[in-house]
Amino acid sequence: MLQTSDDIEALHAKLADIDSELKKLGQSEVPQGDATKSAAAVVAREWLKHSRSLREAGICDAKVLTAIDAEMQEVLETLRTRVRASALRSKWKTFLASAISAVVVPLIQHEGSPRQVASRQLLAEFGTAELSPDEKGYVDEAARCVSAQCPRAAMIMLWAAGIARFHSAIARRGFDAFNKAFETSRKRQGFPFARLRDSASVSGFPELQRSKDFDLLVVGMELFQYDLQVFQELDRLLGQRNSAAHPGMGQPTILDVQQFARKITAYIFMKVV
Repeated sequence: MLQTSDDIEALHAKLADIDSELKKLGQSEVPQGDATKSAAAVVAREWLKHSRSLREAGICDAKVLTAIDAEMQEVLETLRTRVRASALRSKWKTFLASAISAVVVPLIQHEGSPRQVASRQLLAEFGTAELSPDEKGYVDEAARCVSAQCPRAAMIMLWAAGIARFHSAIARRGFDAFNKAFETSRKRQGFPFARLRDSASVSGFPELQRSKDFDLLVVGMELFQYDLQVFQELDRLLGQRNSAAHPGMGQPTILDVQQFARKITAYIFMKVV
């Protein structure tokens, strides 16, 4: 996950404080067990943990990132041995001198771009929903699709998150309860019940995963007690998802994705539990 400008600025401030403390020691050796050593190690590890995502994002100077990576690796190696304060301070000169202009500022500009704002707004739509790791993975991927200006892909990922919620909620209630709700729904007359296939006995998760999305939406009226209007909204969302997944002249926008996400949250994550 890409670090924010605030994250990098906080690391810079922390290392600047460490540097100020070590400056007081001059040429003296840093005492064993000194807190500045462990604090510097934390900064170095935190940087190296996330520097790859910064490089892959392609928004910062790659040469500066490479130089800082080398410095932080040296910091970790140096901290294993006895070292003078002046020698340790020399290991992070590039970071202190260049991190703000070469990393923080480009990140701020990146975060302020319309695509990144839209990506954060999409994630905010799910702020009150309790997401499972699988559901969160799909939503996060949808946000990345928005930032890459791929609205069709974003809709597909959002729908996958919604169906993942259906699957997990059905599994919690039990497959017997699902089968009973299916049979009850199948006996009803008219649309959409008449479109249910003849048999959908489910005894395990793999069989549930092979079930048609439309069938899950119909049976959900019985199992989760939402009404026909909610079903109709969900059916329209399924239609949008299918349109996004197939060739055609439709041109969904980022605004369409945001509205899609808002309805997924309202009609699935707030009702299918």
